Amino acid sequence: MDTAPSHAPSSTRWIQEGILAYWTLFWLLNVCDKLIGGAHFMWVGRDRFAQFQKYFASVGLDAPWVADAGLVVAAALEVFALVFCAGAWLHFRKSRPVQTRSWFFVGVLLTLGTFTFFSVGDHWFGDRFELLEHTLFWFIAAVSWVVFVRLEHVALPSLPRRIPGGAVAVGAALLLATSTSIFRHNAQGFVQRTAPLAAEEVGDHLYKVSFPFLGGSTVFEETLRQFKAAHPDEAVDHIYTVPKPLRLKKADALIFYISTDDKP
Repeated sequence: MDTAPSHAPSSTRWIQEGILAYWTLFWLLNVCDKLIGGAHFMWVGRDRFAQFQKYFASVGLDAPWVADAGLVVAAALEVFALVFCAGAWLHFRKSRPVQTRSWFFVGVLLTLGTFTFFSVGDHWFGDRFELLEHTLFWFIAAVSWVVFVRLEHVALPSLPRRIPGGAVAVGAALLLATSTSIFRHNAQGFVQRTAPLAAEEVGDHLYKVSFPFLGGSTVFEETLRQFKAAHPDEAVDHIYTVPKPLRLKKADALIFYISTDDKP
């Protein structure tokens, strides 16, 4: 029977459990970020489809299924990293050190694989800021494993001989949910690359437009064309944006204002 080492001080177990809790919550929130896009009450999620779409479009791969495929691979890595980190935490709570180390070992491997996948993409797309972030998390994951095993002075564990069917089922269910969310968002959001936007009147001769993350110059031009057609008695005086800290309505969104005057 697996039991917790009797010589392990309580502070050691607190640190170990903190490591497991951190990575479990880390991947849980990342999976939620795939399921919940945009800004909602008590949650501001990043539009990952839009982010991936812009990345791939920058290298000439602007078909929506390419971004979908990249997101599904990322989601699969994150989902199973969550399953194994959560499983390790559960085994730890039940004082099963061998299973804890085995599950956490797989979770760390998946974590390293996830950040390696992202880092390769960061190099390809030339996003140095994201590369710095993902590289930092890669090393944090590696250090987390070293600290976790050194606290009990144990040798490197082997991979589990048999992955429980329950873990596979939970991971598959989460992956199916995230993949469905990705494809649904694709169907609803891809048209934002070209569709004109509605202008909301917020004052006398002042209109606000919330620009989508996927929108480019075509959206801007079509929006102005639609606005002029809808307001034939007004002439556009000037257009301006607000500073980034004031863009609170939607995550990753640009807000611009159209000021008009009556036509003579």
